[in-house]
Order: sequence, then C-alpha cells, then structure tokens
Amino acid sequence: MLSDRFARASTSMLFKLALLFFVTSLASGQLGPCIASQCPTGYTCTNSFCYATVTTTASSCSDIATNCATLSYLCSNTLYYSLMTTQCGRTCGRCTTSSSTCVDLTKSNGVSDCPNLAYLCNNSLYYTLMTQQCPKTCGRCSSG
Repeated sequence: MLSDRFARASTSMLFKLALLFFVTSLASGQLGPCIASQCPTGYTCTNSFCYATVTTTASSCSDIATNCATLSYLCSNTLYYSLMTTQCGRTCGRCTTSSSTCVDLTKSNGVSDCPNLAYLCNNSLYYTLMTQQCPKTCGRCSSG
C-alpha cells in the first residue's frame, strides 16, 4: 500500500515537472546563442541569445500585466525575455515604430508546439495563455 502511494506521488510530481518544463520552454521563446551576433529569420539577437521576434507598434505598445514596474528586473533575463516583451513591452523599452510581427513563441529547439496545441485556443482556461504564446496559430494577430 505504501508503494502505491509512492507511485502515485511520483507520477503526480513527474507530471507537474513536465508541465512546468513545457510552460517555461514555451514562454522563453529562446532558440539558442547568437552566432557572430546573427540569428535565423524570425529571431532577434539580444543578450547573446536568439529570441523569437516580438515587436509591437508604437501606437499599440502597452503593458498588459499590471505589475510590470515591479517585474522590470526580468526584462533582460534570458528565461523571461519574450514573455516580458509580450506582457511588459512598454516597461521593457521594446516598443518600436515598425509594423507588428505576429509569431508563435518557440521552445529552445526553435520549434513551436502551437500547431499541436491549437485545440486550446478557445478553451476558457487557456485563452489568455494561448493568445500570448500562440497568437499566429490562434488567429489573434491584428492587421497592420
């Protein structure tokens, strides 16, 4: 009976760790290190790492999260770069006058799980997360 409880606890812990890894890798949008300060198309070299390009237009650039000022120390953190750009673009100084680029965030291997997760686009529990992480797949890119 003790081994059954241990097995259930271990399975639960493994699931939680896998979920945490998935969310962290999806949120980072990091491809890997820049090579000679260059990244593949669709990525920008920042702090020596390639991140999925996330830009907003100056007129629509704002902070989505309400605690951006408090979290501003994460603006240049490699794990949170793309998430902070999406959520706290104004605070992190990532507003540009160029047109908006709408891309799905990618895992560290450069591949997006968004097409496989498209069924979550309109799920009320995941709507906000999917809009932030998979705007292209979910059809939430604004035109212009």
